[in-house]
Order: sequence, then C-alpha cells, then structure tokens
Amino acid sequence: MTYKADVTIIGAGVVGLSIASQVAKTGRKVFVLERNASFGQEQSSRNSEVIHAGVYYTKDSLKAKLCLEGNALLYELCEKIGIAYRKCGKLLVATSEMEAQNLERLFEIGRNNGAPLKMLSRKELARLEPNVRATSSFLSPTTGIIDSHTLMGYFQAQAREKEAQIVYRTEVIDIAKLSDGYEVKVTDPSGISTFKTRVLVNCAGLYSDRMSQMAGIDIQKANYKLHWLKGEYYSVSGGKNKMINRLIYPVPGAVSVGVHVCFDVNWRLRLGPHLYYVNEKSYNVDDSRREGFLVSSMMKALPFIQPSDLEPESSGILAMLQAEGEGLKDFVIRHEKDRGLPGFVNLVGIESPGLTSSPAIGRYVGRMIEGIL
Repeated sequence: MTYKADVTIIGAGVVGLSIASQVAKTGRKVFVLERNASFGQEQSSRNSEVIHAGVYYTKDSLKAKLCLEGNALLYELCEKIGIAYRKCGKLLVATSEMEAQNLERLFEIGRNNGAPLKMLSRKELARLEPNVRATSSFLSPTTGIIDSHTLMGYFQAQAREKEAQIVYRTEVIDIAKLSDGYEVKVTDPSGISTFKTRVLVNCAGLYSDRMSQMAGIDIQKANYKLHWLKGEYYSVSGGKNKMINRLIYPVPGAVSVGVHVCFDVNWRLRLGPHLYYVNEKSYNVDDSRREGFLVSSMMKALPFIQPSDLEPESSGILAMLQAEGEGLKDFVIRHEKDRGLPGFVNLVGIESPGLTSSPAIGRYVGRMIEGIL
C-alpha cells in the first residue's frame, strides 16, 4: 500500500506541534492538519500561560508526571532558545478556616508529587505579599509564566526544519480504518480530498472526542465525551499590578483552580478565569456573570482590587472529560490498539496543565510512535 504520510497529527495547538517537533525527521513524511488559519487558536492561546508546578494532581497520574517533567523542560527551553518567561512563583492562599484545612491537604498532595513547596507563616506571607489577606498560605517557587505564542512558534519551526508539513485551514471530516493504516478525508479551501497515513495522532483539542468517534470509538463507553468549560478573564486597571509580586491562587474548587491572579510576561494583570459549562463555542465575555466573579475567594484575598478596577477582557474554553458535578479526570494519552485501532494514538481531555506538559507529552507520544513505526 502506498502512503502519503507516515504520521499525521490532527491539531496544531501547543501539544500537536510539540509532538510534530519530536517525531519529524528527514525521510519521514509527517503532516500536521489544523482547521484554523494559524496555530494555537483555541485552548493553547486562550489560557493563563502559567508554567504549573504539579501541585493539584493525583500522584503517579499522567497529569502529575508530565506536568513535573514539562515544568523543568520548559524552563530549560526558555533559557536555551530565549523564549520570554518569568519564574515568579505563586502563593496558594486560604481565606477561611475551612479553606485552610483544604490548603493543607493540597500542600501534601503537591509535596507527594515532588513539587518543591513551602508552607508560610503569617509573618512570611506579610513579607512576601503585604497586600494579600489570607488565613494561611504556601509558596510554589517553580510556578511561572511563559510566552505561549513564541513557544508554539518554536515547536512549529522545529517541525518544519525536520521536513514536517503543517497545513492550515484543513479540517478532518472522516477517518476510515484500513488494513494497515488510515484513510483521512479533509476539507480545505480547494475542496474535499483523501489521503492515507500509517499512524494517526488525535490532538484535536475541543474536538478530540469527535475525532475519536470518527475513528470508530464509542466515546460514551470509553468515557471520552468532552464537556466544554468556559473561562472568562477580567483586566485589572489602576496600577494594581504593582501591588503583587507573584501569582496568587485560591484553594481550588471541584473542577478547576478557581479565579486567580494572571500575569503575562510583561506583568499585565488579569483575574480569572470565572468558569461555567457551555454547549456552544463563543468567546464573548458575559458580563452579567460578574457577580459570581466578585464573590470569589480571590477577591477576598485581594481587598485592594475594587469592582470598578475590573473590565471584561477575554475568554477561553477547556475540553474537560468531567461533566458538571464530577471530579477531576486524568489526561487520555494512549495507543488504541486494544480497541482494534493499531496506529491510532489518541489524546483526549488535554486541558490544564497541557501547556506546561507539552514538551513532556511530545516526548511521551514520540516514544509511543517509535514503537509503532
């Protein structure tokens, strides 16, 4: 059988591009297909741009292992390549006695994962962040911020340098299993076409459950059905960025880390995301939900920020495996050979800490693909 591609990756977000930069090499035909006009137009560019430390995740889960590995790899890469970043650290704070108990449990989870954390006294908190109010707190010194756009540009350049072809405005509309590979049907500005690939990697982000279904997986039975969780961000004016020295996070809720301080590498201050589940994709900020934002624990910890300082800014949507009311679930990163789909590498529910984990996921999937080809 004649193949047009050895490896085809669906999705040019930060994870898809990281994988492409790992698997591409001279003599191997690698395609990256992206439905949008450029890379990282969805989850990868609509987030807090935080380099996470591995605090929140179940021990030995993919999220925990890949986050810790990715954290070290990102800082190394930023130094080597010159990607803008700030290793500013973050404080996790409790604003009530009940939150303080949960904070202590979170501290132990992070320590067990290998994250270097330090519980702070009130005197130490006052010295580090005199404008923050909390009953208890701990410091995560390896948390930071990265310029995610430059990171994705680097992964794309690396993939192209190794002869990968990255094709934009190209959407996968059907996948057919062949005897030794896959036939992929796409639509692009020139029309509809098909091609054959030996290995197919699903990095379609918000649409990764749809790609799984196209490949023949019962997504309900496999627990691959995605639920879209929208997060809205507010900019903070009045020079309030000068009143905080690092990222500030609350005790997390059931499905997210909650509304928190978001800085970019230029130290521009936002608060967010305020989260709620949606059925349709829209990036408009619904300011009628501001009240839920204002009563968050984060606002209690930052009394110097007033409602008048906040302006609706941006939003993003996360591809969550857990439905509303369910607990956190791990990344799905697996070769679906046992489902009768050899050569189909599936990534579903790659939300936070996907950005931090991206270089580690690239290596992880790269090793998986080397074992297939």
